[in-house]
Amino acid sequence: MNTKSLDASRTRTRIAASLCLALGLALGACSSDSSSDSAAALSMKTDSTAGTSDLSSSSSSSTSSSAAAQTTMDDDAAPAGDFNSSSAEAAPSDGAYLGIQDVRVGSHDGYDRIVFELTGEGTPGYFVRYEDVPTQQGSGKPISVDGTAKLVIDLRGMGYPFDFQMEDFPSDSVKPTSTSVIKEVVGAGTFEGQTQYVVGLKGDKTPFKVFSLSNPNRLVIDFQSK
Repeated sequence: MNTKSLDASRTRTRIAASLCLALGLALGACSSDSSSDSAAALSMKTDSTAGTSDLSSSSSSSTSSSAAAQTTMDDDAAPAGDFNSSSAEAAPSDGAYLGIQDVRVGSHDGYDRIVFELTGEGTPGYFVRYEDVPTQQGSGKPISVDGTAKLVIDLRGMGYPFDFQMEDFPSDSVKPTSTSVIKEVVGAGTFEGQTQYVVGLKGDKTPFKVFSLSNPNRLVIDFQSK
């Protein structure tokens, strides 16, 4: 091989090597960019998940704070009025038409509490009294509830569940485990503007009191536990 051929061959080799090197760098860059894109996508997904988690936590915190504020408001309202075992009655406001969103049972220092959270218009009326053998309004059938004493609660100024896009108002039996005097609460249906519940108590006729709270609209019954 002469010198020119050797030089040409070396030149081609250098060009090929340069091309390979350039191609390798380009591929490396592409691979690096691709990895960066994947990392960014993963990072965004992780951030998004973290954001959702944070939002959920924030939501939970907000709910907890709201619940705590409501509980505090309920606790502040509890001392108003006197406990007694006599029947309590009040008329609903004019034009009241209400539904029951939730029924909650809880225990506090010195009293157990039932809260009926309401939706609709107006202020509820009520007729609350002890009965030896509670019967369902309309049918007259006995209502079975655990407990020694039975307190019947008629909420007045009520509509029907379908008027509030509900299948039914809360009516399942509730048997709380942490209460001092409440043993069971059962719903007994709605009839002619009255929704009925019966509370079974662990002892004799426990003194109670009934009052309303607003924002949200609630009817509250407290039972003296000390």
